[in-house]
Amino acid sequence: MATRRRLHEALSGRRLTRLEYEHALPRLQDALLDAQFALRQSGKHAVVLIVTGIPAAGRSEVVNEMIGWLDPKLATVYGFHAPNDVERERPTLWRYWRLMPPKGRIAILHAGWYQDLLLGAAGRGVKTASSPAQLRRGVERVRQLEQMLARDGVVLCKVHLHVSPDTQRKRLAKLQSSKTTRWRVTQEDRWLARNYRPVERAYERALAATDQPLAPWHVVDGTDRQHRALEVGRHLLAAIQHADDAIPRARNSTASAVTTVATHARFATKPPGDAPSDEEYEAELERLQGRLALLSRRKRFERHAVVVAFEGMDAAGKGGAIRRVTAALDARQFRVVPISAPTPDESFRPYLWRFWVHLPPRGNYTIFDRSWYGRVLVERVRGFAKTPDWRRAYDEINEFERQLTEHRVIVAKFWLAVGREEQLERFAERDRNPLKRFKVDPEDWTNRKHWPAYQRAAQDMLARTDTRHAPWTIVPADDKRHARLAVLRALGDRIEAALG
Repeated sequence: MATRRRLHEALSGRRLTRLEYEHALPRLQDALLDAQFALRQSGKHAVVLIVTGIPAAGRSEVVNEMIGWLDPKLATVYGFHAPNDVERERPTLWRYWRLMPPKGRIAILHAGWYQDLLLGAAGRGVKTASSPAQLRRGVERVRQLEQMLARDGVVLCKVHLHVSPDTQRKRLAKLQSSKTTRWRVTQEDRWLARNYRPVERAYERALAATDQPLAPWHVVDGTDRQHRALEVGRHLLAAIQHADDAIPRARNSTASAVTTVATHARFATKPPGDAPSDEEYEAELERLQGRLALLSRRKRFERHAVVVAFEGMDAAGKGGAIRRVTAALDARQFRVVPISAPTPDESFRPYLWRFWVHLPPRGNYTIFDRSWYGRVLVERVRGFAKTPDWRRAYDEINEFERQLTEHRVIVAKFWLAVGREEQLERFAERDRNPLKRFKVDPEDWTNRKHWPAYQRAAQDMLARTDTRHAPWTIVPADDKRHARLAVLRALGDRIEAALG
């Protein structure tokens, strides 16, 4: 009801006279340019302006006005049609994540991630209709995304343009009457216009469900071109100018009641039973690699993708295990992504951005040598992430992995558990070998000093992110050959279970 009142109040408000508009416009344009320059200078925030609206409410015109008022070097506009073949092969939000602006810049999204959600809510009877369960999940996905972005320094300014049914009908008729503008009216626009009232109610529900303190909606009357442009510009200016106020509110709203898991159990680092002989190891390695190769060539595998995450202490054997996996695959079918300290480009964006952009298309693998779990491991232990940030990361990671598996991405996560004495021995061996000496750097020795803290962080990580859709596999890694076989065996099991 509150959202309905906002929609109706937007249409009944006072509109500016031409004289008032001509007086206010230059001041607003100057203020926007000053704010944009300050945003660039501070480098603390990115801004995302999302413009939605019912058909013929003036969305495209407003977006064009905004980009004309801003410095185009620091602002980019993105419009979205139905997902193309590349986008359909990846989770729903992938196409928006990869366009996320770095700090200091503004991105204007024409409908953005609300395009499918709003059409799904309103599109009963057209191809975009969504089931109630799909809509609930879509709302949940959007709310979680916006909370995470806001807490990572992205300022969200969401504007919804509204017009009366009479105004909509006249504008659509005018557009369709001209050959040069007829293309702008789609079949969906016509259907939505014919069903104005139920569509309005559906939009009301969608806006109410996604209106939250970190990302509130602003409803603007789209009847008058000058009025709507000025109002959207004012909302954008306020969002930029009050960006600093949003971050403390975002962090405090996490209500992080996350406590350390009360367990001091040690990871098993030595495998049960005797180590395999050379002959047994080679035979089993060949069998497991062959099994993985055959699974990856099955027809059903073309409907899936695989994301593999390797975590463990330094010198746990992650690289050796990865090489045994990739040896079974076609080189065109996989990509290995080594993760280290974020580059400047990565650090200017939300922390999950650098993992979203590497997601594989269907029929392919992405193998992460270290992963998004760095937020709750090295960043937690070494103090690179603030406590509220790494505490909220558990839920954000679980949601990220859930979105992957909903899109038929098979997620396999391995913790390679190596003992402290074994790690020291491997460090010494690498120091003795000129070809391996590069593998040990001062950071590895520094991390070793924090061994107990890393073990506690790993225990918390495993307890809080071991989910049904993305379970952990703990691999005793003091014996490298046993660990490599265990990884291949578990990865094959995960893929086989998914394929049926």
